[in-house]
Amino acid sequence: MSGDNILTVDRLMMRFGGIVAVNELSFTAQRRQITALIGPNGAGKTTVFNCITGFYRPSGGAIRLAHDDGRTMQLERLGDFRITKLAKVARTFQNIRLFPGMTALENLMVAQHNALMRASGLTLLGLIGAPSWRAAEERAIE
Repeated sequence: MSGDNILTVDRLMMRFGGIVAVNELSFTAQRRQITALIGPNGAGKTTVFNCITGFYRPSGGAIRLAHDDGRTMQLERLGDFRITKLAKVARTFQNIRLFPGMTALENLMVAQHNALMRASGLTLLGLIGAPSWRAAEERAIE
């Protein structure tokens, strides 16, 4: 994997029973570059993101993420919440109409709810704005 590659998806495969949703997809996303995943409805775009973020465990292939500190993580080997916790990869909902009264930042912070919930004592400390919650909020924003 090149030093400029942040994300490498190699021969990603996702099957749901007899349905093949993603068939040996490969691509890289590089630092300081825009990478797009486009296609018609039903092409598997959301399924790819669900595999990258751990919502689905791929049927095959590899997903590697390179951090600035030199660590490389194989996301397909991590379980759901560990991708968020260890690899620092999170997602928000595709349909922003779910939270129309929230700002873009607040919608993105929804993806960080596990860390914020723990820091807030399951929301009680968050409701009163405790320092532990504010620190977790700052980390989520970063």
